[in-house]
Amino acid sequence: MHLIFNSRKTALETFSSQCIKLFTLAIIVLTLGTGCEDDPENPNPAASTDAVVIVPAFIRDKDGNPVTEPETLIHESSNLEPVIAPDGHHVTFEEFSRVKGSVSAECTERGTEMTMKLTGLIPNGVYTLWNLTFLDKTFDPTVEGFNIVGVGAAGPANGSQSIFVASAEGEGQISLVTPGGDLSMKGSIQHCALDEMEWHIIGAYHIDGQTYGPSKGPKGTVVEQFGFIFKN
Repeated sequence: MHLIFNSRKTALETFSSQCIKLFTLAIIVLTLGTGCEDDPENPNPAASTDAVVIVPAFIRDKDGNPVTEPETLIHESSNLEPVIAPDGHHVTFEEFSRVKGSVSAECTERGTEMTMKLTGLIPNGVYTLWNLTFLDKTFDPTVEGFNIVGVGAAGPANGSQSIFVASAEGEGQISLVTPGGDLSMKGSIQHCALDEMEWHIIGAYHIDGQTYGPSKGPKGTVVEQFGFIFKN
């Protein structure tokens, strides 16, 4: 999904209203198509997608209400801390929703190799990537735990390779390999993540400019901003 701001207010209000109605308590995820590659010369499972999902469930306005207006100054939802850009300005919902990009994944002997390219990020922002797995059932915001069975840093479980910094133009690129096994926060991931019932890659913006290895960090310091979905 790409937000097109030809009519900025209308597009953002419609998008936010639909997302918040469907997923008010969890990461916003949509059932999006991925391009699966079948190359007889390369038997490794592979897939790619440019369908970016913006995650408004973890932001609020200053009073703790869901955000609907593009010009609203946003706060993260846990402590209502303001989402501040590295240059010191308070980020708006419109700025938060600009992310576009693509991700490709291929299963290799080392694990799942992933490459992501992005634009529209918060300029000079510090980001980390996170895996979510749903082994037996797909994401469901109506049940306790949302059917999530695994949560952890992308790449090695210590989080050392999940970090990237956006350029001054808001561009970012990262490549990493997630091995199969235990994830850093909860559960596990298969050696080939594309074999999961559902696999999400979530991008988190670190308001404090700090990263915390295998965990996302203290409440109020980080906010999930975007994601990609691979679904069997």
